Amino acid sequence: MTPQLSDLLLALLHHLAVFALVAALFSQYLLLGGQPDAARLRTLGQLDKGYAALAAGILAIGFARAAHGAKGWAFYADNPVFWTKIAVFGLIGLLSAVPTLRFLRWQKQGGLPDASSWRGTRRWILAELLLLPLLPLLAILMARGIGL
Repeated sequence: MTPQLSDLLLALLHHLAVFALVAALFSQYLLLGGQPDAARLRTLGQLDKGYAALAAGILAIGFARAAHGAKGWAFYADNPVFWTKIAVFGLIGLLSAVPTLRFLRWQKQGGLPDASSWRGTRRWILAELLLLPLLPLLAILMARGIGL
C-alpha cells in the first residue's frame, strides 16, 4: 500500500469514527429527553459502550495518522494546537465518565432513575456535545499550520 493510500484510509476511518461518535452521543442526548424506562436505559447502555469503543478507536487511528500519515509525527509533536485538541478530547472523555457511571449504576440497581438524575445526566451529555465543535476547529487550524 502506498503512503498516500495509507494516509487516505486512516483519514477516512478517523472521520467516519468521529461521525459515528457524534451520532451515538446525540442519540443518548435525545433518549434522555424522554421519560426513563427500561428500554431506554438498555439502549443508553449499549450506545455508551459503542461511544467508548469509538472514542478509543478515534484515539488509536488519530495517533496512527499522526505517526504514519502524510505529515508525519514531527508536524504534530511540537504543535500546541494538536495537544490542545488532545486535551479537549480528553476533557470530553472525562465528562463522559459521569453518564457512564450512572448508566452502569442504574442497570445494576435494576430500577429506573428519578427524573432529576435523568435530566442531570442529559446535561452532562449536552456539555460534551457543546465541546465537540472545538475538535474540528482545532483540526482546521492544524491543517493550516497554525501553532507551528
